[in-house]
Amino acid sequence: MVSVLNTPLNFAHLIPRPMPRHIFKLPEHMIWCNGAVRGEDGLYHMFFSRWLAKRGHHAWVTDSEVAHAVARDVLGPYEFSDVALPARGFPYWDGDVTHNPHILKEGGLYYLYYTGNHGSGYWQSADPNHLPSMDDPQWWENRNNQRVGVAVSSSPYGPWQRFNTPLADVMRRQRLTAQPAVMCRPDGKYMLVYKTVIEGPGHYGNGVQHFIALADDPLGPFIDQSVRFIQAPRTGFPIDDQVEWYQDGRFWCITKDHGEGFTEHVPALVLFESQDGLDWQLAANPLVMPFEITWQDGEIQKFDRLEMPKVYVEDGRARVLFLAAKPVGEEHSFSVAVPLSYEENTGEIVS
Repeated sequence: MVSVLNTPLNFAHLIPRPMPRHIFKLPEHMIWCNGAVRGEDGLYHMFFSRWLAKRGHHAWVTDSEVAHAVARDVLGPYEFSDVALPARGFPYWDGDVTHNPHILKEGGLYYLYYTGNHGSGYWQSADPNHLPSMDDPQWWENRNNQRVGVAVSSSPYGPWQRFNTPLADVMRRQRLTAQPAVMCRPDGKYMLVYKTVIEGPGHYGNGVQHFIALADDPLGPFIDQSVRFIQAPRTGFPIDDQVEWYQDGRFWCITKDHGEGFTEHVPALVLFESQDGLDWQLAANPLVMPFEITWQDGEIQKFDRLEMPKVYVEDGRARVLFLAAKPVGEEHSFSVAVPLSYEENTGEIVS
C-alpha cells in the first residue's frame, strides 16, 4: 500500500491506465450527474440525471429528471430501476426539471440533494421539434430559476419526501442556486457547496461563483460562510461541477477547470485541498485527468465533456470516481465509473 498520510495526494496516480470500461448508458436518454451509495440491502444505488437524447444536450435545463439504477458492484453493471424525482409541475419551484443529484446516507436515511427549476411554461407547449438551445431566451428562463433542494427517504427506492421550498434559495445578489454537493464533516456539521451567478449584465452576470454553507442537520438550515469557495483571479467562471470529501486528515475537492488554467491541461479535472474545508488551495499535485481516456482495449477516447465528478468513499478513502462523459463528435452522454487503486502505479498519466 502507498500511504498518503504524510505525502501529497497524487490523485492521478490512483486512476488505472489503461482504464477498464465501466460505463452506464441508456439507449434513448442522455446520462449526467451520476453518483452511488451502498444501501442497507447490500446493493449499490446510483442516482443520475437523464433526459431524452433526441432533445439534445442542452435539454438538461428543460427536460431533465433524477433517476435511479441498481448494481451488485459499485462499478456496475447498473440496471435502471425508477425515476426518483419526476418534475412536479406548476406551481412548484422544481416543477419542470430535477437535475444534479447528490446522494448522502446518514442515520439510516437517504438524502437526495438536487437542482430543481421551473420556466414560464413555454417548453411544455412548444413545438417538440424545437430543440432547447442557449440561443433561446426561454432556455435562460429555466436556468435562472434553478434552486437547490433536498428529498429524504428511508429507502433508496423511495417514496421521497419533497419540500415546497428550496433548501438553498437566492440571497443578496445571487441569481440562482445549483449543483449541490453535501458531506458530513469530521466535526459533525454538514457542508453544502453550491454554485450561483452574481447579478450583473449578461448571462453570467458579475461571475459564476461557489459558496460554502454549514448546518447541524442534513435538512438544514444551511448558513453561508464568510469565505467564497476557491478564489481565482483570471476568469469570472473559474470552476464548475465540484465534489468534496474528507480523507487522510484533509478535505479534498475535484472540480472542472472551466478555463482558469490551473494546470497545463485545459479542459481538465483538477484537485484542491483544505485543512478546514473552508480555506482552499490548489493541491500540490493538481491534475486529476485531462478530458481523455485510454481504454483497456487500446482505444484512446477524447471528450468534449468529462465532468460532474462524484466520489464513492469507503473505509475513509475515495474508492470510485464517477464522471459524466460526452465524447468529441458525439451527442450521446453516459456515465463512467473509474476504480481508484492505492497500489503503486507507474503508468503514464498523460499520453
